[in-house]
Amino acid sequence: MPSKFLIGPSRALGFLRKGASLLTLGVLLAAGAAAYGSGHSYVVKAGDSLWAIARANGITVNQLAAANNMRASDLLLIGRQLQIPTTGSTAGSTPAVTTASATTENPWSFCATMSSSGAPGTWGVLPDLLRQSPDRLALQPLFIKWSRHYNVSLPLLEAIAWQESGWQQGVVSSTGAIGAGQIMPGTASFISGTLIGMPMNINSVNDNIRMSAAFLAYLAGVEGNNRCATIAAYYEGPLNLGTYGIFPDTQAYVASVEALIPRFE
Repeated sequence: MPSKFLIGPSRALGFLRKGASLLTLGVLLAAGAAAYGSGHSYVVKAGDSLWAIARANGITVNQLAAANNMRASDLLLIGRQLQIPTTGSTAGSTPAVTTASATTENPWSFCATMSSSGAPGTWGVLPDLLRQSPDRLALQPLFIKWSRHYNVSLPLLEAIAWQESGWQQGVVSSTGAIGAGQIMPGTASFISGTLIGMPMNINSVNDNIRMSAAFLAYLAGVEGNNRCATIAAYYEGPLNLGTYGIFPDTQAYVASVEALIPRFE
């Protein structure tokens, strides 16, 4: 059932789906190899993931990754053109993927499915780009500090920040989300004024990570400490989540974050 701790209409704007993130991640899913031939191409849009694109085309994530000379865990940049392979079992029968437009799903049903299937991922191996970036690795103490302060899962906080910005404070999305945690200004006002109780500078990496941690702690309470629903609420907003269910692009976002979490364990 939807959470009863919904944000009122006056605060809803800060919690709506961001709709456009700078980057998205492929999901690590165990899948058997299959032969594939030429198919069609698809240009990556905001909110996409390898998981969502592969599912919409009736192929596995590994097949899609292999067809594009990439790994399932690689960063998937918006605007990249992907080649969609045609497998022997789906040739001529699977339509081309479009933007996520499937029927929304009850978040609790979706999260139960996620829980039962387990989160795929590579345990304890940080993303290559992070390991090769001393400036980004230098942010780890801030994630540790604020995850402990707000008693939120460190791997969850780090995974969400990696999904959102690649741990880059200078990132600003097309919808105005700012910094490492990709926080909307309206959301920042709620976090600083209501959750933290003091002014925060959304452009400061310390304050941005702190606000992300405080917001995650708040959402965990709203969503009954359900990790899947907490992740969904961070992306979609608790009001939207409780009112409309979990959107298809939110499902892809949750799956991507869940696949990242083991890397930060």
